[in-house]
Amino acid sequence: MLKIIIGTNNQGKLKEMQDSLSTDKVKLIPYTEIRNQKLDFIETGTSFKMNAVQKAQNFSLSLNEAVLVDDGGLVLAAFPQLLGVKTARFFKKGLDDHEKNQQLFDLMAKETDRRVSLFSTLAYAMPNGQTLIVEKSLTGELTVEEMGTEGYGFDRCFYLPTIGKTLAQLPLEERNNYSPRVRALREMVDQILSMGAD
Repeated sequence: MLKIIIGTNNQGKLKEMQDSLSTDKVKLIPYTEIRNQKLDFIETGTSFKMNAVQKAQNFSLSLNEAVLVDDGGLVLAAFPQLLGVKTARFFKKGLDDHEKNQQLFDLMAKETDRRVSLFSTLAYAMPNGQTLIVEKSLTGELTVEEMGTEGYGFDRCFYLPTIGKTLAQLPLEERNNYSPRVRALREMVDQILSMGAD
């Protein structure tokens, strides 16, 4: 079985990635199993891709292992420059998911264009300098209140007009089929396995 090291300090993100893999060929493990010390790197990129590659390479150099990281965020059609790569920094420190969603509702209270896109970029950096990249996105609408009880993060306010539900109103398997991070992860794992690892 191939062990893939995940470079994240976000336990919700890690759990989503672990729960979404239905293969016995791969096991995702947190980087803290390799080094029992929290690593955090400053993001200076101007795109999700630049940040993901930067973080992955920093983790790989620090651990001398191949490491998979994710970078992503929200882009609001009404405020295209406001979130994006600055999504994490946009929200006040120490907020839980519900409070972050409320901050979005407050921001968008008077907006009629409620289109929102969720982006995820995965980068897998190897000690030899090679880096694999997979990018996915999903576009929907921001609700005016939280709907649903599943998932985490923005799932309760991310509405999909084509099915009339938020991500948080979908069972795990169906939610995974929409999630940009999960779709990117499945494609990335296929690429890693195709490199000859088993």
